[in-house]
Amino acid sequence: MFMNFTFDDLKEKAVDVAQVAAQKAKDLASFAKAKATIASEEVKIRKAYAELGKLYYRDFVMESEMDSAEYLPWCEKISASKALIDDLKNGECEVEEDDDLPEEELTVEIPVEASEEPEE
Repeated sequence: MFMNFTFDDLKEKAVDVAQVAAQKAKDLASFAKAKATIASEEVKIRKAYAELGKLYYRDFVMESEMDSAEYLPWCEKISASKALIDDLKNGECEVEEDDDLPEEELTVEIPVEASEEPEE
């Protein structure tokens, strides 16, 4: 049972298979990049939580009122990261190519008094 295939039929079939394989490779790369971005955003969230904790502890030790202007950038950063993670998990956005650019880092200065152990 030999089927008659022409060279053009085989060529067309090979091109179709190659196109499907290329699309699958692109999909897999996109998925891997999204997972890496999610992991990166989760690290950013943990760092922002740590900085918020430092601010809160400083205010607690110094017995001062919380200044929402200090807390707001960290809260916004957490919210933005969580929104991006949700979008990536739901497939609502794609990872941009230039996401490797350095991100502006926010730092918190903690006075020496706040870093000391609390008295019991």
